Amino acid sequence: MNPQEQSTLALLTACLIQQNAMLKSMNATPHELMEHVDAVGDRLWRMDRRHAIPASPADPAGTRKRAAKKRHLARKQSAARKRSGK
Repeated sequence: MNPQEQSTLALLTACLIQQNAMLKSMNATPHELMEHVDAVGDRLWRMDRRHAIPASPADPAGTRKRAAKKRHLARKQSAARKRSGK
């Protein structure tokens, strides 16, 4: 192998190594972008969930009244079941 062929082979090898490195980085880029897109999607989902909670002020008195009404109805149903079972 003469010196010109050796230098051509060395140059081609260097170009091939550089091209391989570039292809590896290009292959890694979409994966990194997808990870970032997933992270942004997760953040948006969390923000949406946080804002999905009703913004109206809480009505503790109304909540207590509804809970008491449900307990009262449950007691009535329980008593009716006991009477019908005897």
